[in-house]
Amino acid sequence: MAEFRLVLDTTFFVLHYFSSDETIQSRTREVLRRCRKIGNRGILPTIVLSEFYAQAAKRAGAEEAKRRFHEIAESGLDIIDLDTRISEQAGIIRHSYSEKVPWGDCIIAATAITAEVNLILSEDPHFTIIRELKTKTLSDLSL
Repeated sequence: MAEFRLVLDTTFFVLHYFSSDETIQSRTREVLRRCRKIGNRGILPTIVLSEFYAQAAKRAGAEEAKRRFHEIAESGLDIIDLDTRISEQAGIIRHSYSEKVPWGDCIIAATAITAEVNLILSEDPHFTIIRELKTKTLSDLSL
């Protein structure tokens, strides 16, 4: 089986926790299972944790958001903190695309680039304009 390496965006976790569609639930569970297998890499930029917390709190309340935040943080995914290399790369992306990519997405894309993983799993169309990366939606990802 081919190596499974990708960066997970906030939209992935929103689908994972809040979709009522069993097919989506099954696919998100399979992605997480594969990300944690030896030799694979599921990357989680710290900004995704922040964005998810805010969205989860809006949908399910602060206590539930906190519980799910910690569940993700302790899930075995490769959490990558924002550092100076990622910050610089995010600025380069923001500038290169004439500020059309929101800062959070620039940081997520920069995390992917510095981690040398060129696939982002996201439902967000902002990533599709970043030529340095590939973006797939959950339904487009081969499992």
